[in-house]
Amino acid sequence: MIHLKGIEKTYPSRSGSNPVSALTEVDLEIKAGEIYGIIGRSGAGKSTLLRLVNGLEAPSSGEVWVDEKEISRLGEKDLRLARTKIGIIFQHFNLLWSRTVWENVAFSLEVAGKSKGEIREKVSELLERVGLMDRAHAYPSQLSGGQKQRVGIARALANNPKVLLCDEATSALDPETTASILQLLRDIHRDTGITTLLITHEMSVVKSICQQVAVMDGGRIIEQGRVADVFKNPTHPVTKQFVRQTENEEVADADTVGTVVHVRFRDFASAWKRLSEESTARGVHIRVLAGSIKPSEAWTFDLEGGRENVAQILDLLKETAVETEVIAGVQ
Repeated sequence: MIHLKGIEKTYPSRSGSNPVSALTEVDLEIKAGEIYGIIGRSGAGKSTLLRLVNGLEAPSSGEVWVDEKEISRLGEKDLRLARTKIGIIFQHFNLLWSRTVWENVAFSLEVAGKSKGEIREKVSELLERVGLMDRAHAYPSQLSGGQKQRVGIARALANNPKVLLCDEATSALDPETTASILQLLRDIHRDTGITTLLITHEMSVVKSICQQVAVMDGGRIIEQGRVADVFKNPTHPVTKQFVRQTENEEVADADTVGTVVHVRFRDFASAWKRLSEESTARGVHIRVLAGSIKPSEAWTFDLEGGRENVAQILDLLKETAVETEVIAGVQ
């Protein structure tokens, strides 16, 4: 779905300064349906990489492919069309402050030339999905940070994109709100299978939601692979530092536990809705490790949160599921 081949990005010199190399020898492949994390310190080159993917920047050399189109070589008209299938969520929301929640979400549909009926139907659907129907006529100044980001997510999904880019989407939020936004992104991915590229400087975010990760430093990808493998056996010093910081955060919150559980539901849709609501309310992160909506097949979840809260979610699963088996962690 996303393929970067031999990417180099150099910004020309200004006022006598030397040229700046932002990306060097970057090769990256993200498969359709993956949630892929790019992590690095400030200045590592991750935001430049993101701007290449949505065509806001062109590489100095190399190729950028998205959905079988070479974004880096498209003309202006074709690039505008390609961007309608690439949604982006920003760190600082980038909402139109003079427009209501409804009007912010409707804006990209208006630009795309959709009819009033199509806009009304799509905006209603999206506000329902992100839990903001009751705030449809509020202005951004009347919203909390988490609500603003939910508007941003709804807006990013308006044109049914095939790719969702998240540019530090949770770094301006408190931990509890971050958990709820990550849960919303998980739900969206589960329901749509949208390919998601998430830029962050927080390894805990990568661990919580991503399937694959690439670590950047100095404009290069220094390590990449399955999240579980990178956490288990980091090889580069920068990656080791990120993992160590995450471990220190977990030690600081000594009551935090992780539990892996197999579950088979009788009615998946209603059970998941309740599970999502209750886990968000209790600050328990749910990471889907495997699953299918077929009644005969089980789901595997990783539950992470306070010991008592995880135990309460397990009790809920035992109450609502046909089968519940704890594989590791709190019983």
